[in-house]
Amino acid sequence: MANTTLQTLVKEMYGNTTLPPAVTTPFYPPEFHRLNAVSTFLNTFYIWVIFVIGCPGNVVCVVVIINMSKQRLTTSFFYVAVLSIVDNLTIILKIIENQSRQMRFSIDETGCQFLFFFGLTFAAFANWILIILSAERFTAVAFPMRVGLIWSLKKAVGILVGVFLFLGLIHSHIFATVTHYESYTCTVKETFHQHIFPFWFFTSATIYAFLPATCLIIFNILIILSLRRHSDQRQHMLSKCDPAQMEARRQERQVTIMLVTLSVVFLILTIPRCVCVILYNQLCSDDKDFMCDARRGLFNAITTQIADTNHAINFYLYFLSGRRFRKQFLKLFRCGPVTYTEVSNETTHMSEIPIAESGI
Repeated sequence: MANTTLQTLVKEMYGNTTLPPAVTTPFYPPEFHRLNAVSTFLNTFYIWVIFVIGCPGNVVCVVVIINMSKQRLTTSFFYVAVLSIVDNLTIILKIIENQSRQMRFSIDETGCQFLFFFGLTFAAFANWILIILSAERFTAVAFPMRVGLIWSLKKAVGILVGVFLFLGLIHSHIFATVTHYESYTCTVKETFHQHIFPFWFFTSATIYAFLPATCLIIFNILIILSLRRHSDQRQHMLSKCDPAQMEARRQERQVTIMLVTLSVVFLILTIPRCVCVILYNQLCSDDKDFMCDARRGLFNAITTQIADTNHAINFYLYFLSGRRFRKQFLKLFRCGPVTYTEVSNETTHMSEIPIAESGI
């Protein structure tokens, strides 16, 4: 049918019954169609997997944090709760973008611009909250006596607002460069595509992945080194039989495990996306190599969905690596017997110094 239509069009153009030598029907091998089918499946349906896994977990996380903070809301609790809310907003915006791409509902140019702006800004904001959280934890470990002054709730709110405004400024070009084509979807305007899109692609990836990954590596190395140093100091300050020493070590181990777990998982899920961004334009030397283009499209789809998974799994990482968070969750939802170790104020005073307001 396609060949017949093509021949008819050529006859009308050339006024003869034979195809000119330059006009050929491209042949796509089965592998090409399989790669495109997998890419389409991931881009169409995986966001719903993220929604099912992530949204309930993020909501539960906020509920648990609220219950843990009834007596006192620490900056760590505040950051974790905000992160859960931002993760859910990011997932919802990605679903809206997904449905607009599938032509499930109409959207105009203004809608595209706001969708891209808030979608990219919230996605990057979630990763930057991890940076802020790691910086706060480093301060709690390295400067336990000053953490309350450095990281007050008022300053925490100000930092979050400042970071969000900064990320919004980075993505503000969207209101001039993004449009909607009726037969396609939200995309960069033709006039900006050649000059703006490569720069935007790399800048957005830097803000979303490169900088957060680098900062998390640095902060967590500093945290581990600080924990070791404080552990050595307490060995000289505390008696070997002092219960506070054992409690302090347990607290340090919990904080270290949680931070390292969050960071390692973030890096594992994000680094493939960084690699894709760096190599995207170098993967195919010939623009006419449709097989290479199909493989590149699949690589892009896989790394994008893997990176988006970060917005869905934080609750489960808190549950697995945060003892206090896990106990509060089990107590709140009555999933099983919960026991707490009663420790007097005299024995916990020194043990709480290294982690200060670590929270989880």
